[in-house]
Amino acid sequence: VDAYARLAETVVDRLDVPRFTARFMAERKLDEKSVRKLVNRMGTWVLRGPLEEHELIGYAGIAPTVISSGGDYDEAVGYIIRAMIQSPRYIYRIENQRGDGTYWPVNGYELASRLSYAIWGASPDAELLKAARQDALNADIDVLAQVERMLLDPRAATHSQQFAYEWLDLARLDELRPSPHQFPGWKPSLGPAMREETLAFFHEVVWNQQRPLTDLFNAQVTFLTPELAEHYGIERVGDGLQRYDLAHVPERGGLLTQGSLLSMGGDDASMVTRGLFVLNSILRGTVNDPPPGLDTTPVPSSPGASQRVIAEGRLNTGACSGCHTVFEPLAFGLEKFDGLGGYRESDKFENALREDGFVLVPGEAEQRPYATIAELMDVLAASDRVEETLAWKLAQFSVGRPLGPHDIATMTTVIAESKRGGSTYQSLIRAIVMSDLIRKTFTESYS
Repeated sequence: VDAYARLAETVVDRLDVPRFTARFMAERKLDEKSVRKLVNRMGTWVLRGPLEEHELIGYAGIAPTVISSGGDYDEAVGYIIRAMIQSPRYIYRIENQRGDGTYWPVNGYELASRLSYAIWGASPDAELLKAARQDALNADIDVLAQVERMLLDPRAATHSQQFAYEWLDLARLDELRPSPHQFPGWKPSLGPAMREETLAFFHEVVWNQQRPLTDLFNAQVTFLTPELAEHYGIERVGDGLQRYDLAHVPERGGLLTQGSLLSMGGDDASMVTRGLFVLNSILRGTVNDPPPGLDTTPVPSSPGASQRVIAEGRLNTGACSGCHTVFEPLAFGLEKFDGLGGYRESDKFENALREDGFVLVPGEAEQRPYATIAELMDVLAASDRVEETLAWKLAQFSVGRPLGPHDIATMTTVIAESKRGGSTYQSLIRAIVMSDLIRKTFTESYS
């Protein structure tokens, strides 16, 4: 509570209060009628919907208290704003809850907020609030018109990058501290450069080219700084972050061949960690935790025992094979990439490295073999399971809650609608926000 109070004070100190309040009312009066009018207009915008009478009374009552203590108009309004942005209604997106285990439509203001946070990750703008106030968010055609308008706003692209940032855990790159003995050429600037590469690549595929989302796994393009190009062994094409065509670099292309993701395996490029990421975050699969007391310390490479050889040993061990067969082969194609995404044909012990393997998609009985890194990327890009995973993850990100069994039917419809639109980010967002995930509320009954 104290932290929110200090934050609210900082926000108001940095806010141009006269200019902000002029958006809602030109007169600078502090009589009861004027204060109520200002609180009502300003509060509707700040709190994303009309105020109830008790709220009007509470916020408007701040002004006379400040004035009686010697404060002026701007100070009184500043305290009102501070109170509003500390309220649960501002901090949380509070909606009417029925709790009877059924779906029902959200009201106009709730829908405006849901649309805005799903597409922009921010409060509704004036046009959305106006539509809510005029009860103009009921018909599909009106909602879709707002969606199309919002997708053209730069905030939509910015918010999509936040999705990529969270899905791929790009914050981890700030803490990248590889072994100086194992990677003597490491530069701290490479971590941020890897994140820049992934976000720029995501923007290129999703917004500039508007390709199907699954093309994130095999698009033959990337964006590198000179240092990162050198790290990858690619000839630099200029200063700063530059676009690189990878059509003639068969080992590169797609998210899984970028240092931001490859580095999640640690200094020794753990196939366990990499394989689990592909299983959990790309194929929406799960495995059981290892048995209690099992030693899970990574086994280092040694002469004659590359990470692939060590992994195959686990696959042939009865106690381990059941789970490890599900996820470790997913990382076999990445063995030629070291723990920081550098490419090599052999490891430090001169063990020859391989890139063939197989994918066992959850829910399927047949394995899908691949011979090269490029084939692995193509298998993932062509997988319906990958498309479904991206849809579920973006839907959860957009609605701000985990999806459950009662959402399965809705998600089936969302994915089908997205396919009809080309399976792009834009088509998927349209399908999500036009579905019951956004336009209706479901609350489980606990009675």
